[in-house]
Amino acid sequence: MPTFAVRPLPAPLSSSPSLPAGARTIVVDEPDSYPCRRCLRDAARGETVVLLSYDPFVDGADTPYRQPGPIFVHAGPCAYEASEQLPDQLTRRLLSVRRFGDDHLMLGGVVVQGSELETTVEGLLGDDAVSYLHVHNAGPGCFAARIDRLDAGR
Repeated sequence: MPTFAVRPLPAPLSSSPSLPAGARTIVVDEPDSYPCRRCLRDAARGETVVLLSYDPFVDGADTPYRQPGPIFVHAGPCAYEASEQLPDQLTRRLLSVRRFGDDHLMLGGVVVQGSELETTVEGLLGDDAVSYLHVHNAGPGCFAARIDRLDAGR
């Protein structure tokens, strides 16, 4: 039974049909280079993605750790299909995993290889002070996903 859930875009993107200010469309030319944050798979060569700024904090969290940054999403519709395994997109990259409390203040962070993400997540979420994790690509700093603990007691 899974002990955590991956949330691709915890805060909604604008529902406006037009691109947000500063956003760019890109036709993918390299495999495994444009990670869509909506479906958590890398876009395939020839697909169109949108590069835009995104703030993953939900409910307008008032915190100095708000961190809008660049993400890619498919230009067309796509969705994450939850599974008991972490998405490949997360397991093959160098990642920064940041832990946050209920007050949305960061409690710390670690940099890990994606192949170590599952055990890292389980260890970090084992601390009752940790409410959720934000995962970012360690190099470019792009938001990757939010990870929440699954248990009835919280």
